[in-house]
Amino acid sequence: MPHTTYAIGDVHGRADLLKPLLAAIVADAAASGAEPRVLFLGDIVDRGHCSREAMDLVCDTLARWPMSRLIRGNHDAYFLDFMTTDQVDEERFERWLMRIGGYQTMESYGLLSVGSVRDAARMFRTNYPHHLQALTDASPIVVDDRFAYVHAGIDPSRSIGDQAPKDLMMIRDRFLDHEGQLSHIIVHGHTPTSDSMPDSRPYRIAIDTGAYASGRLTCLAISADERNLHFLFATASGGSIEVTREMQTNDRFYPAEGEISGPHSDDDDIPVRCRLGTGSGSIFR
Repeated sequence: MPHTTYAIGDVHGRADLLKPLLAAIVADAAASGAEPRVLFLGDIVDRGHCSREAMDLVCDTLARWPMSRLIRGNHDAYFLDFMTTDQVDEERFERWLMRIGGYQTMESYGLLSVGSVRDAARMFRTNYPHHLQALTDASPIVVDDRFAYVHAGIDPSRSIGDQAPKDLMMIRDRFLDHEGQLSHIIVHGHTPTSDSMPDSRPYRIAIDTGAYASGRLTCLAISADERNLHFLFATASGGSIEVTREMQTNDRFYPAEGEISGPHSDDDDIPVRCRLGTGSGSIFR
């Protein structure tokens, strides 16, 4: 059976938007006679209040459609690091917890009342092994013939197969400001667009529409032959959520070179590590 790729931008705990968007994907794929391949572009957790519920939806999707993948975002990496160590860098943990949305993630998992990070990590690993597995197995990048899917972007000076994992999760200016040709059209999130709508360029498509703040979660659908694409939007408004579909024209897909992307912040750029440094367990406040 042919498949349609559905790339979903940064969820950040907005399970209320992700659930109807996934339901719309089911209907959209059925209408075209295709099997969905859902690619989550990372940052499932943090900031929004329902990270646990969002991870449940991700895990259910990965199990339902085996071609689907979770691509690791920097916020997913922070959470995974803290939940897989018995020693914590307290300064790094406090920054994640209080400044960039970790508090909401820990709250959603019921871990704020636990005495230390060490104890919370053990509880998470015991109670949510499927979430742990999904985060551990997350891919750094998915590369197709014409399109490549990643959380933040790529280093334009390196080949698509020779990218540094940190760049894939964290890069901003060197990628966003690049004006030359790339080997693939890069579908990415990480940097919210300025108008909460996708930003389509000749060699990249940004689909982080700031769901946790804007109330709009975006999905880019691309046919198996990579020739046809459209957007699905789950948008919260007036206490309800509406899912809409928007086709892409050639003019929309290839906007003027002079257009620029929206502002971005480095406030969430705390170090991403595979292993944490030494330090005593931190007490939740």
